[in-house]
Amino acid sequence: MAFGRKHNNTRPDSTAPARPTPSTFGGGPSARHRNRRAAAVIATAVAAGGALALTVTFAGAASASTTHAAVPGKAGAKAGAAGTSSGLPWPSGAYLPDNTPAAAAAFAAWRGHPLDVVTAWGNRGTWQDIVDPGFLYQRFRGSPYTMAFGVAMLPEKVSGVSLQACADGTYNTYWRQFGSVITSYGLGDSIIRLGWEFNGGWYFWKATQPATWAACWRQIVTSARSTAPGLQWNWNVNRGVTSGLADPAQAYPGNAYVNMIGVDSYDMWPSASTAAGWQAQLDGVQGLKYWLAFAETHGKPFSVPEWGNVTTGSSAGGDSPQYVQDMRGFFEANASHLAYESTFQGTTVGGSYGIGTPVPNAAAAYRAGF
Repeated sequence: MAFGRKHNNTRPDSTAPARPTPSTFGGGPSARHRNRRAAAVIATAVAAGGALALTVTFAGAASASTTHAAVPGKAGAKAGAAGTSSGLPWPSGAYLPDNTPAAAAAFAAWRGHPLDVVTAWGNRGTWQDIVDPGFLYQRFRGSPYTMAFGVAMLPEKVSGVSLQACADGTYNTYWRQFGSVITSYGLGDSIIRLGWEFNGGWYFWKATQPATWAACWRQIVTSARSTAPGLQWNWNVNRGVTSGLADPAQAYPGNAYVNMIGVDSYDMWPSASTAAGWQAQLDGVQGLKYWLAFAETHGKPFSVPEWGNVTTGSSAGGDSPQYVQDMRGFFEANASHLAYESTFQGTTVGGSYGIGTPVPNAAAAYRAGF
């Protein structure tokens, strides 16, 4: 969903649009009542201060598989039957507002397990911003992480650009340059979340014309692969029926152009603070299981590139440890299909877990489970 830091993580950029109003998102608020399903588990986790990591039994969790769809690249090289760097049965990651290896290491130290994946965004005002975010690449050059970069399909400050021109191949030179640049920094095995959340109405590249959007994707991937064949392309929707494209499958560009399929899913629309809300997130229209099945049908590993507690808005779940437990259970049950998951940390969605967090119960659940 369109939280501010996804627009500009590292330096001032006036291109960042305002955060969408709740009516922008698919779905609506659920009925509210207190969920007591996990009181005993959370009490134990809080008392332990995270020392029970990976030993807490989460409601609804299935036995974790010892093998999984490894993330290509640095994290993937460490994955497989021997386990990931994180020690979890799947590659686990995070977005941190500082967007630095030091921030990633500090978060890993706080949770007690290394990160496999780091999520990041560059700026997107001009073609130069998209093609050559050297300030960002330089930070993570040589780091132990697999990088998952959110990459805009079009620049927002350049007049006259369009998805149709992209679909016609007008911008292919830029994308060949994109591949050359990212490879030059040793990041040619990164995950590229091209035009993420395209089914929403809040981004410039929204797929209101899905055939054109898919043709643009194919032009970009084909061009970038000519100079960076190791990039991993993550076709990435927003959970639920949203305002840009009611049926995102209409914008699927084809298996030959996609490496993994992902869904961003926060604790909102509906809130998972009730059992019914969680079931709606899990089993509802275009919910987590729907996109997992979509990925399996297409023979692709599944990802959850963004997830986390939300404390603002009419449908926000707030400081919900049960949501964290339920997400953890979903990841464990589907570890054999999971390319990676990445929690989004920032004040917009409840603040960084850790000291001073406004979601202390959710933070305790995260430390206990991740």
